[in-house]
Amino acid sequence: MAAAKWALIFFAVAALTLVVLSKVIVFLNPPRPGRAAPPVLRRVERAIRWTIVIPAVLGLALIAATLVRG
Repeated sequence: MAAAKWALIFFAVAALTLVVLSKVIVFLNPPRPGRAAPPVLRRVERAIRWTIVIPAVLGLALIAATLVRG
């Protein structure tokens, strides 16, 4: 169970790091009307989605396992 806790902590730190990185990228390279976002920002936003989806699924699996054992 400790490994799951550390995995969730790892993904939380990764998500926060990616959010801060995306804010820095937007601050340094603000989007202009009618132009697409920079490719780096799109990659960071995609990474943010994955670092939120995976821990959410892992958390739901832990809840389900607890309910089954319970």
